[in-house]
Amino acid sequence: MSMLVARPVLRVDDIKQTGLLNRINEAGHYYTSYPSLGQWSKDFTHNEYEDALKDFLTGEGKGSPLHIYLHIPFCAKLCWYCICNIVITNNRDKIQFFLDYMLREIDLLRDFFERNNLKPNFNEIHFGGGTPSHLDNDQFTQLVDRLSTLVDFKTLDEVTMEIDPRTTTQENLRHFASKGVTRISFGIQDFDPEVQKAINRVQPPEMIDALLTSEIRALFSGVNFDLLYGLPLQTRESLRNTIELVRKFHPDRITLLKYAHVPDLRKHMKLIKDVELPPADELPVMFVDIVQALLEHGYDWIGLDHFAKSTDDLAIAAKKRTVWRTFNGFTPGRAHNIVGLGPTTTGAFGRYYGQNAYDFSEYYKAIDAGHFPVFRGYKMSDDDVIRRDVIFRLLCDQKVDFAQIGEKYGVNGPEYFRRELERLSTDFSNDGLVKVMNDVVEVTTHGRFLIRSLCKVFDNFVGKDPRQYKISQYNISNTRSQAPESVQQT
Repeated sequence: MSMLVARPVLRVDDIKQTGLLNRINEAGHYYTSYPSLGQWSKDFTHNEYEDALKDFLTGEGKGSPLHIYLHIPFCAKLCWYCICNIVITNNRDKIQFFLDYMLREIDLLRDFFERNNLKPNFNEIHFGGGTPSHLDNDQFTQLVDRLSTLVDFKTLDEVTMEIDPRTTTQENLRHFASKGVTRISFGIQDFDPEVQKAINRVQPPEMIDALLTSEIRALFSGVNFDLLYGLPLQTRESLRNTIELVRKFHPDRITLLKYAHVPDLRKHMKLIKDVELPPADELPVMFVDIVQALLEHGYDWIGLDHFAKSTDDLAIAAKKRTVWRTFNGFTPGRAHNIVGLGPTTTGAFGRYYGQNAYDFSEYYKAIDAGHFPVFRGYKMSDDDVIRRDVIFRLLCDQKVDFAQIGEKYGVNGPEYFRRELERLSTDFSNDGLVKVMNDVVEVTTHGRFLIRSLCKVFDNFVGKDPRQYKISQYNISNTRSQAPESVQQT
């Protein structure tokens, strides 16, 4: 009688026995875009943005799925680790004043489509911030009602919303679900009570448990958790305890980010004591520990810092090799193109990038003038497009077939990237980070920890970006700011 043998769990922590571990801390981009924001032009504003949208939607992007990202910049309380572009306020009139402008920005977008007889194919929405759940139920209804003049919520594949459990009730969650939200994302960060005090974000597990009842979870197709490592007072042991608590809540997706301590750019971070931060050489070990623990708990490792249950759309997409990289991180790839609404938001469609103004007064001024509040952007060259595809496939699939890349873009792929392939073979293959064979590059388990260094090989702007390592060595996305600015409190 044969016996069932348990499937062996992937071991990743043997990287600790190599000389590679200290390289995990190497500075470099996280490649939520290519090229990075430092290369974008401030000559790209309203007119250029309109021309770009029209060019995309009447050309290569006609009928392509689109994702809307909305940045709601308000929070009720200041988290001392926060790197986002936010305003701390509980003044409903001030929040409503902003919301009225966002509603007008939605009108601008709808009117642009109607004026140019364009029919965009929106299939996803993400409410980020800040804290979109800080809108009261009436304000959120206003926002959804106005968006409904632009999109049909019944046809959307997914509507995601960021949630602060400290200021959200079950009644709020029911309301969000009734308005079409299908996935909720909780900023957990850490469950250790002393760490929570040290970052001014106290939210005990009991608070999450009271919100995420079986009845509430049934309203949504997915629940995401965000975690941070490198926070004050964190230890390897405390992080193990946090992961065990996370396991009991069994979120469908987990995003694991490294805390960026930049008090020169975020003044409130001075409230965090430097002496309480973990040693820098402990951070790679913490990351490896958490990755190993999540794998042992049944999560699939997606890209660099995302994890998902095997039943989640993101894990299914990883198996099908359709995962895509956007400003919101790793996605199932249903929509490669993003239109952003709200201050600081970045968008990407086709070969175009655009970003809205940071400053509220500039944002309001543009909308008063009937303009999209875009203050910089970029039009990619053919070479940029090809390199972005290679970099994103490395990040998403950990594998690139350069013959297929060549066929896709009408070039000789292996010859086009001959210099880069030679460098991978000499500088990285010997370290056991990649396998290069028959014009195919495959990232090894150890290589996944250093995948940003592998992507850098294909980055034509390395050394040409003045902001390259000042702000890009943290993983930042639409929901986590694009460039550190001051936090406002009102």
